[in-house]
Amino acid sequence: MLISLVIAVAVTILAVFFASYNLTVVQVNFFGHPVQGSLGLFLVIALGLGALLGVLLMLPSVISRCWAVMFHKSKIQYLEHVVLSSQCRQDFP
Repeated sequence: MLISLVIAVAVTILAVFFASYNLTVVQVNFFGHPVQGSLGLFLVIALGLGALLGVLLMLPSVISRCWAVMFHKSKIQYLEHVVLSSQCRQDFP
């Protein structure tokens, strides 16, 4: 988790430096509407949208993994209870 945070901060700092050195004004057609802005700004926006899309695409697998972990933890607790109760029965004939 800490490594992911460090990598995210490093990528953000690099993107800001990259944007500050690419101040060339370009025109982009966004669904038929011309938009003017700096090249660095458009590239940082594209980087952010790519990261957001990656996170959204990972969500289903993360959620299913969390559900599986919760299910297995509850099953482990139940089986531990069963084992302990069967051991108690063996101790007292």
